[in-house]
Amino acid sequence: MRRYTVYGGSFDPVHCGHMSLVERAATLGYEVIMVPAFRHAFGKQSAPFEHRIRMCELALQACQLVEHARVCTIERSLAPASGAPVYTYDVLCHLRAQLGSDPCLLVGPDISAEWERWYRHTEIDQEFGRLCLPLTHMIRSTDIRQRLRAGEAPASLSDVIPEPVAAYIAAHGLYR
Repeated sequence: MRRYTVYGGSFDPVHCGHMSLVERAATLGYEVIMVPAFRHAFGKQSAPFEHRIRMCELALQACQLVEHARVCTIERSLAPASGAPVYTYDVLCHLRAQLGSDPCLLVGPDISAEWERWYRHTEIDQEFGRLCLPLTHMIRSTDIRQRLRAGEAPASLSDVIPEPVAAYIAAHGLYR
């Protein structure tokens, strides 16, 4: 039976730190399911969902991880009409039903500090478990967005975002 891990996040934009977690999980034998947030549970505003989906796809291709990972848009179909967020616990439950096995949750070190704020975090730990991996690249999407809004060209960020993602950001005028 395949082992799955679910890696959720805003991916706004996706960066090399995100890809390093995907790569490390893949080396441990997991198929990674990247799940961009449709609406952020803590109310953060993000670039449009379709752009974040496409940037994740481009990053997986650029990092040669498409055999080990895929992008999943399940949050769009689970999003309530009320505008409420989709919670990780619900995503994991729906994916368990689709996959026929229990996926674990892939998280980086930044999640540990806020874990108790997460909806049904105890149930996530008990039913699914967490795969906690340290980042090999300490990068924050917030910093990338700030640099872009300050006028830095996306192409100059090739040390922190895959080149096709930088090209996509430039082509669509994101984070200005």
